[in-house]
Amino acid sequence: MNEGLIARRYALAILKVAQKENAAGEVYEVVKQFEQNYVAHPGLHKALVNPVVSTRDKESLIVAALGLEHPGELYLRGIRLLIANHREMYIRLIGLMYQKLYREVYRIGRVKIISAVKLDNKTLERVKRLAMQEGDYSTLEFVEQTDPVLIGGFIVRIGSRQLDFSVGGELRKLAKEFTQ
Repeated sequence: MNEGLIARRYALAILKVAQKENAAGEVYEVVKQFEQNYVAHPGLHKALVNPVVSTRDKESLIVAALGLEHPGELYLRGIRLLIANHREMYIRLIGLMYQKLYREVYRIGRVKIISAVKLDNKTLERVKRLAMQEGDYSTLEFVEQTDPVLIGGFIVRIGSRQLDFSVGGELRKLAKEFTQ
């Protein structure tokens, strides 16, 4: 079965249950925290796909990665369902899909700003205004990242669009023009 289809089905089911329980926003925050923990600990994926690791240990690992001190029964039931259906290897994809679906349903725009150095508040405000004009969003979620390779300036990603205002980007454009 297609991994994307599996992730979408589970994520959609999680979203529907979370909405029914008036906890969609809470689940969204937990899933974002899980994603950060999952990326920070690459051994987690190896443990989840390892057939030698018991289901109880897999459950404990996932609960720990959620970052919740006392996960509710709803979280535990969801985790147990994933493990029982042998879908624990898709947990990251399911979490990413949940985030995507949540942002679509609640019209949350995701703006990623990559700059050579941390941007000042004035520049950030201008980028925020630009981003609000770009789409039909009720709110915006900003992710800031620094990358010294850019040399100067910044890159803004709003949804699927990318605006490159970096010195490195300009240099690449010039190099491309010279080679043509």
